[in-house]
Amino acid sequence: MAEEKNRAPSGIGYTDIYVAKSPSENYSTHALSLEAVGIALNPIFPRVREFNATTYSAMVGTERDAFGSYETDAWCFGIGADCFVKIDANGDFVKDIWFDLTTDDPDTAILLRKAIIEIDKLVPSIIADYYLNFLGSASQGSELDRYFDTLAEQHLQSKRAYLEYQERQIQTATAPGFFRKLASRFGLLR
Repeated sequence: MAEEKNRAPSGIGYTDIYVAKSPSENYSTHALSLEAVGIALNPIFPRVREFNATTYSAMVGTERDAFGSYETDAWCFGIGADCFVKIDANGDFVKDIWFDLTTDDPDTAILLRKAIIEIDKLVPSIIADYYLNFLGSASQGSELDRYFDTLAEQHLQSKRAYLEYQERQIQTATAPGFFRKLASRFGLLR
């Protein structure tokens, strides 16, 4: 794995980075139409036409992220930011498909799994999740099980880390700082 191969001798940082290459073919190669994907996904998820992918700061204000994606007639199917399947188009055809699942709701995970299976029925597909270091066939039930288990575990770990962070922030916010303690002892602060 590139992560271990390129780790700095000190264990902190890396000596080189690995840049993932785009696949040699995409769904355009197989002439998968947007209409066919819409027909397959509509029974599972509603189509979401307005789709914005951007940094948090650009989501809450009027600022537009130069690297963001703002679509008003998107080919996206889902039930919110926690679970969706996004289709990148090339004319009337599908170029790429990507998705996200950031909830621990098992019913939502089942819906996403159904969507992946329906897409795989149209064109045999693989899941390439660089963040989770996962590559596997969408048609293999055991690989799909392993992937969804990995997704669930990653979500649980993220949730735990966030709760630990919140707890540290609460402890830091409620405890007086060192200077305040020192000054209080000398009666300088009231």
